[in-house]
Amino acid sequence: METLIPIIIEIIKQYGYVIVFFGTIFAGEIVVLAAVFLATLNILNIYLVILFSLAGVIVADNLWYLVGTKLKIFLDYFKKYFGGNKYQKKLTLFGEKFHNNYRYYLVMSKFIYGFRILTVLTSGYQKIPYKKFLVFNLIGTVSEMTIIVFFGYFIGISWTYLGQYSGYARYYALFGLLILFVIRYLFKRLNKL
Repeated sequence: METLIPIIIEIIKQYGYVIVFFGTIFAGEIVVLAAVFLATLNILNIYLVILFSLAGVIVADNLWYLVGTKLKIFLDYFKKYFGGNKYQKKLTLFGEKFHNNYRYYLVMSKFIYGFRILTVLTSGYQKIPYKKFLVFNLIGTVSEMTIIVFFGYFIGISWTYLGQYSGYARYYALFGLLILFVIRYLFKRLNKL
């Protein structure tokens, strides 16, 4: 165990920002929190973590927006072959509510787990003008990242103080956190099935 941790840290030092960028695209905010934590331990640079995290979230949201613009094709196919007409009234009602309040939804969806992608998809589907989407999505993303960075920094500082008093307990706790992140990721994937 003790020989594995330096190897992992060296890999993170070499490829950490690429991992943060792609991890943020595919896994979301949990990667940002872990990267900020590692930045407080001086393994990564906090400013580069923030930059690559923001870039990853913006790229992911723009890809989901693009998918949303093409979603009508899939919904028409669904209605034709799977009898989706019974949901049309609910979709229309939701679409009207969303279109009138998309600014609020784009900002607040960043703080409600599981709604970010749905909101971005709906923005594309509702043909919200891209410039407006970009502005309000960026406001929500920057707000969310600010909170995550402060929270991750707080965890990292607390971790540093814990390490002064407990020898190898830090490594076991780090391993435990890694296991928790993996379990959370697996549960997210299983819930989508």
